[in-house]
Amino acid sequence: MRPNVIDSEQINRRRQERRRKIAFRLRERRTGFDRRDPFRGSHRYAQFLRGLRCDPQALFVLLVAVNLLNLADFALTLDALQKGAAEANPVMRGLFAQGPAFAGFFKISVVAGVSLVIWRLRRFRRPLEAGVLALFLFGLVIAYHIVGRVFLS
Repeated sequence: MRPNVIDSEQINRRRQERRRKIAFRLRERRTGFDRRDPFRGSHRYAQFLRGLRCDPQALFVLLVAVNLLNLADFALTLDALQKGAAEANPVMRGLFAQGPAFAGFFKISVVAGVSLVIWRLRRFRRPLEAGVLALFLFGLVIAYHIVGRVFLS
């Protein structure tokens, strides 16, 4: 009987001519715009977000609109507070207790800072979605102010 001896042919069965040479391939990273399931979500919404990514002017207009709605919210909040309404946001209530100038500076600087972050990360999907959500939410807040003005008057 022959002992368990492994010869060199068994160790390296693949010879040089059988080995494939693979060149280095750089794989693209997903940006969030290419989804695995093309039927997931709204196609128009995805086109809208791609448009924001590809057209910096459209994103700039969106972010300016968010900041203008933020200023309108601050002005309408000041007016409502002068008419006797109470601030519903507990953070802003505390800031308004320290003074309206401090509250205004905080509110404007936070939204401007978030807008700057969205602008810097505009090639990714989530920040663009955050910008659209901010525009929608500030639109709802302005509508709330308008309804409140009708009922307070």
